[in-house]
This record gives sequence, C-alpha cells and structure tokens, in this order.
Amino acid sequence: MKTRIITGFFLVALLFVPSVFLMDTVYLPIVCSLLCVMGVYEMLSCLGRNKHLLTAIPTYIVAAACPIAARFLDMHSVFLPSAIVLVVLSIMYTLALSVLLPDKYNSGDTAQAFLLCTYIISGFTSIELISLTANAKFVFPMIYIGAFVTDTFCYFSGMLFGKHKLIPRISPKKTVEGAIGGTVMCVLCFLLYGFIISSLTELNANYLALALTGFVLAIVSQLGDLFASAVKRNYGIKDYGKIFPGHGGVMDRFDSLIAVAALLAIIGTQMQISMFN
Repeated sequence: MKTRIITGFFLVALLFVPSVFLMDTVYLPIVCSLLCVMGVYEMLSCLGRNKHLLTAIPTYIVAAACPIAARFLDMHSVFLPSAIVLVVLSIMYTLALSVLLPDKYNSGDTAQAFLLCTYIISGFTSIELISLTANAKFVFPMIYIGAFVTDTFCYFSGMLFGKHKLIPRISPKKTVEGAIGGTVMCVLCFLLYGFIISSLTELNANYLALALTGFVLAIVSQLGDLFASAVKRNYGIKDYGKIFPGHGGVMDRFDSLIAVAALLAIIGTQMQISMFN
C-alpha cells in the first residue's frame, strides 16, 4: 500500500498535473505517444505477439505517431480521414498476413492483437484530441476525474463496505458496493467541479449534464478496468508490466483512463457545450 501511494503521488505530480497545465504544448502529445507505445508493447507481450515483428513493428510506429499527428494535423480535414484510411489499410495488411503466413499469423490471434492495440492507440490519441477541442481547459481534467476518482473510491468503498462480489472470475477483489461508491463519488465530484468552474469563471455549469456525464464516465471507467483485467486473466498474468511500482504497467494504471478518454472524445464538442455555456 505504501509503495502504491508513493508511486501515485509521483504520477500526479510529474505526469497528470503537468499534462493539464502543459496541454497546449508538445509535452502532452509526446507523453501520450510514449505511454501509447509502452501500452501496446505490454499488450502484445501479454498476447505473446511482441516477437511477431511483421505486426509488432508497424504497430509501434503507429502507436508513436498517432498522438503526435493529432496535434499537428488538422483534426477534421486531415487527421480523422487519414486515421480511417490507416485503419482500413491495417485491416487489409492483417488479413494478408493471415493468408500468406497462416502458421505464424493465424487470423484469430492476429485479429485479436489488432483489435486490442487499436483500442489502446485510440484511447491515448483521444487524450490529445480532447486537448484540442472547445473549452478544452475545462473539459480535459474530466478525463482524470472520471477515471481516477472512480477508481479510488471504488477501492475504498469496497474496502469499507464491500460484501457482494462484482465479477469474481475477472476481478476477485471488486465488489458491488465498491462499484456503487465509485460511481456516486464520481458524480458528486463532477458536480463539485462544475461549481468550482462556475465560481471562478463566467461560464455557467449545467449540473444535470455534469451529473449524467459523471455517471456515464464512471461506468465506462469501471468497464475499461474490468476489460483489461479480463485479458490478463485469460492469459494468466497478474500485471501487464512493472514500470509503476505498486501499480504495475501502463495498461494496469491507464486502463480506465483510455476508456474514459475515448468516450469523451466521441461525445465531443456537443457535450462540452451542454456542460458549460
């Protein structure tokens, strides 16, 4: 527990807080790019595909490039159309490998690796995309509120009140009470955040929209966590990595965050306008 708390403190001080204040600089896309590559590496290692170089190397390149490209290419006219083309070409490349080299790149394992890595790349790229949208300085912190408030209070609520297992086959320690506590606290923190923004700026908070956003992101945060845990359990590993003592790897620490970021990026500008106006 002590190691986990110390590591968490340094993550907040050296990564999360700077990313909020420096999101208008190259700091954010570079950090997202590095984390994305590490997350993809951990996933491919989990799947036993990290030494299959014909898929691993192109995936690392795409993982490194996407968050940075999102910063420097126009989002709507260049980046998003290019991303669609890239996904289609990647699917065709994956299919070609499964046909030409079926013994090493069988369709099932290769398709699974492609799907999971695309999810990771999309999540980290979404962090950068959110930083480029309207009212980004107010919406961007919601990624962290949705992911980390939910995760923290799921843990403490489960520890204090947990009696009923949530999905023991996937995550034996998670409880129904923990899930409810994390969700409630996420909603309350979104309302508090809206009140603070309204008090410090000329923006008016829509508390109903904030509450709904907090509720949805809390659910998605927990689903992201459970999904990453399910993959680990299927492949018999405890953690994706060891880069963060007490937390594990990038995918152990950022599993909820990339799910939240992906949804927040999909909802886009309309939600931002409805929450603050």
